Amino acid sequence: MRFLAELAACDGRLGGKARSLAELAAASLPTPAGFVITDDLFRDLCREVPVLDRLGEEAFAVLDRLRARLFRTPWPPGFRGELYARLAALAVDSFAVRSSFAGEDRPGQLAAGVYESRLPVAAAGVEQAIREVLGSALAPGAVAYALAHGAVPAGGPLAVLVHAYVPGSAEGSAAFAPGAMNEPLVMVRGGQLPDEARADIHETLGRLAGRRGPTEIEWVLGEGGVVYLQARPFEPPAGPLTWSGWTQLGHDAVTSGSWQWDASHNPLPLSPAQTGLVEIVDATCAIGVRQRVLGGYLFYAKDEKRLPPGIRCEDAEGYFLSLRADVEAGLTTLGARPGLEEALALFVRAYQPIFGVLQPALRVAHRRLREFLEAHAPTGVARLPALRLSVPSMASERLQRAGLVAAAATPEARNRAVAHYLALFGDEAACWDVAAPTYAEAPAALLARAHTASARAADWQAAAAEVEGVLDVSLHARWRKLLGDSRMAFALGEADDWLYARAQAAVRRALLRVGERLATDGKLPDADEVFYLPLALVREIVGGVAPPVGLAATAAAGRKGWEAALRAPPPLAGAVDQRALRGSGTGGRAIGSVLLHRPGEHPATAAEAVLVARTLLPTELPLVSAVAIVCETGGPLDHVAVQARERSIPAVVGAQGASQALVQGDVVLVDGDRGLVVKLG
Repeated sequence: MRFLAELAACDGRLGGKARSLAELAAASLPTPAGFVITDDLFRDLCREVPVLDRLGEEAFAVLDRLRARLFRTPWPPGFRGELYARLAALAVDSFAVRSSFAGEDRPGQLAAGVYESRLPVAAAGVEQAIREVLGSALAPGAVAYALAHGAVPAGGPLAVLVHAYVPGSAEGSAAFAPGAMNEPLVMVRGGQLPDEARADIHETLGRLAGRRGPTEIEWVLGEGGVVYLQARPFEPPAGPLTWSGWTQLGHDAVTSGSWQWDASHNPLPLSPAQTGLVEIVDATCAIGVRQRVLGGYLFYAKDEKRLPPGIRCEDAEGYFLSLRADVEAGLTTLGARPGLEEALALFVRAYQPIFGVLQPALRVAHRRLREFLEAHAPTGVARLPALRLSVPSMASERLQRAGLVAAAATPEARNRAVAHYLALFGDEAACWDVAAPTYAEAPAALLARAHTASARAADWQAAAAEVEGVLDVSLHARWRKLLGDSRMAFALGEADDWLYARAQAAVRRALLRVGERLATDGKLPDADEVFYLPLALVREIVGGVAPPVGLAATAAAGRKGWEAALRAPPPLAGAVDQRALRGSGTGGRAIGSVLLHRPGEHPATAAEAVLVARTLLPTELPLVSAVAIVCETGGPLDHVAVQARERSIPAVVGAQGASQALVQGDVVLVDGDRGLVVKLG
């Protein structure tokens, strides 16, 4: 009968799973007995499958009709009788009914988990299982997968493998890539794998990979030992990405090992305009560090030779108040439409004292408190976070005003609360880049971020009393002074960030003014494109040099470079802190904002987002568009990892707790080389 066939490695009608099972049997490996239902059955049940070249509402409706037809069309004459005769010949009580389609188990096109398999299935349920397996070729995820690989959806052959179900005390998969791996990677799902069984898998996989190239197998540990169910090509994770940014250091006096990525403050690539600001302050401001933009990202290295005369930490508050008055006076002189050179001069005038004088003094105050506790009250070191709570500062004021926005009950109240917030914090933005719109320009970003402040879990005064209780009375006065200095330093650390934002916003306004003129003259398509021009070029234009031909193309190239940098972040160096989640990586790195997937919902997609999920179905994955994937479940050989590697999407699977630890909108680095997910900024 043309609808059923024997297992044969050379029969192209049978699809990948069936042919691999025949190949394993031909190699004298333990395999279950079975047979194959050929593509002819699908064509008989679904005689006309239209050509689908895209997914949409119309395509979804067509797929629904085709699946319904496949499930209600009667079997061809004689099919049921031959099917049950074959099932009886296997002489078992339950069966595995698995897809064995052309569009799977090929190098670069494994379709891991895209199509259905049913097991264990009693003889009476095999008919329904066959229809479900064939129907999975018409599911939206399967069609999306085929289109993504340039294949015809539901193209043949669509065969179904039926074999004896093998119950076992353990099951799993294993993979080996000679030359790229020292030994096979064996994954066990349920139960324990004895040493002799593991050795069997290692030896078998070594022989298969030596003949077939990188290979992955599925196995089950039955009563008589390991039984092999499938072999398919294996795509091992690529080696750790090399990073081109280091080459930009050239022959700098400071070695590359001394440079650190400023991921805590600048986790995203810098625009060309912000890169220009970095170059200006590095050349003109002595702050104790050198700065470089490497591969689009901000790096720094200590350079104690470049420190100006300092101040005592006790004098920091007065120093800041004087600096604030100077910057505020400069901003008043600049006005609402400042000139670029004047705004840059004020920016440098604020930058040097903030980072070269004030911040070193604040670090001294914090260091003195920690050293005191380490020497006289070691248990108090753990109380440092609590000791810095409830400090009246720009941070507490920002939270208070944001809370008013979030709690506003009417549009009028919200407008008043937003105006109150912007009056003090309107010059701030979502990131430290002059290209980012300020909240005053884009208050919608503020509304998306505003939330009510949560109650503090610890009372700083109680923590202080606890520490003081273990100190000798003779140390109380010194303790209180050091604590007061550190709390003051915490407040000033927030205030100088606020002042920096005000100075940088003046540069943004000046650049936008230049961009508006260039857009009016037809040199740029939009004023915002000025941020993607080299800052040195913009300064030349402001100074009277005629804009060069192709200015819009230069800006477009700058934006394209920023986007490319976003897809190629720096490698993580050294250890990571508690902000990191660990799992199994698929290779590659990416940065993006967290987009949480809720169970039971279709995965939301955003090309530059990191999709974070508790679990993802293989049939959902072809519909996902994301810069990276983080999944709490799965392992390096499971469906999510396989499809992510296949699509070159960096992923970390088995990252337990990710859905709780990460919040929608968090900026994270997904390091598929090291299996890490790290919060940035």
